[in-house]
Amino acid sequence: MQKLIKIIHQTVWQTVFKVITTLGGFIILGIVSRNYGEAGLGNFTLALTYLAFFYVLADFGFNGYILRRLQGTGYRVQNEWRKLLGVRILWGGFLTILAATLPLIFTPGLSDFKLAVLVGALTIFLNSIFFCVQALIQVNLKYEYSSWPVFLSAPAGVLLIFYLSSVRAPVYLLTAGYVLSWLVYTCLLLLLVRRIIKQLFPIFSKKYLVALFQGSFPLAATLFLNVIYFRADAFILSFFKGSAEVGVYNLAYQVFQAILVLPAFMMNSYYPMMLKARKTSKLASLGLLILSLAILLTTYYLSPVIIKLITGSGFAGSVESLKILSFGFPAYFLSALLMWVMVAKKKYKSLLVVYGLGLIVNIAANLYSIPQYGFVAASWITGISEYLILAMQIVSLQSSVFSFQKNKNLTTDS
Repeated sequence: MQKLIKIIHQTVWQTVFKVITTLGGFIILGIVSRNYGEAGLGNFTLALTYLAFFYVLADFGFNGYILRRLQGTGYRVQNEWRKLLGVRILWGGFLTILAATLPLIFTPGLSDFKLAVLVGALTIFLNSIFFCVQALIQVNLKYEYSSWPVFLSAPAGVLLIFYLSSVRAPVYLLTAGYVLSWLVYTCLLLLLVRRIIKQLFPIFSKKYLVALFQGSFPLAATLFLNVIYFRADAFILSFFKGSAEVGVYNLAYQVFQAILVLPAFMMNSYYPMMLKARKTSKLASLGLLILSLAILLTTYYLSPVIIKLITGSGFAGSVESLKILSFGFPAYFLSALLMWVMVAKKKYKSLLVVYGLGLIVNIAANLYSIPQYGFVAASWITGISEYLILAMQIVSLQSSVFSFQKNKNLTTDS
């Protein structure tokens, strides 16, 4: 019971964080959609989607790999975290430069998308620092530390974007709002985390960096494959249908994605306990399933209200897209649990195979369907792909249980 209360308590704090950032995100979507239309929103959200790929690379699964080492207190833990900070600084800086230069190298000319990426690229480095602090917060279950700063950072970003929109600044400058928000948030977060760890100066160790990348690579590759198959549809849609249809789809997807953080938050609280218990909870699976079905019904019937509240008028296609996307909630909620179960069991190769196959099916289906059916196809394929992922996760876990039981019986017989 105490564990359940702890999970709920920490999930509530994470939910507070997400409610504020989501509300800020929806206000920004409303500002952009009302002032720049479907095409402007398409370019703006496509740049954010591109940067999100690098957020996942910045994460690189380091936290999941070293979380056990950060449990406890004292010099060993502090030294471990400072080495992690050193890696995060180097890796985050490299990815920031890479993300900013890739669009300029591989495609000619300038565009709103490229310029928006250039302006917003610093958020990748700031995300890298955030992930480093998040490891301490997660292992100590102190998510209140990551919630308080957002009360200042989120309004700062919204106000800057509101001002830029009011003076009709180019759409690419709007990503500066996200840079300001992340800068304020990261600085405040570092001040709060001093209550957990006293020394914030990084340690740069080549040996530690190499070992961390080698150990984290299977999980990092899985997470990256996950996000590619999760958002490749936006770029395929942009190529075949243009910015306006991307704007319609991405608006619905932002609402869908905002809800999907709930199972992720629950797993953030549950995962450290899972590492200690070495077992999964059927109660957690049942709870996630019931919650996902309730959210499915709520989102489906309230889709017109949600989209109208954000945009004011128009974007009828976003309503249709959100209704379709809502059918994927049960799969996403349950796969969030099973993915971390597989991580806890160190089934990294199996995860890589699962998400690799999911990526192949997702991209092939999108390339075949989007040219004819546009965002409607992208919406359906998003949910169907995740049900495929869930099925493969279940098969993988069941096969490992069967193998373990078979080996146990052979040992007993001998």
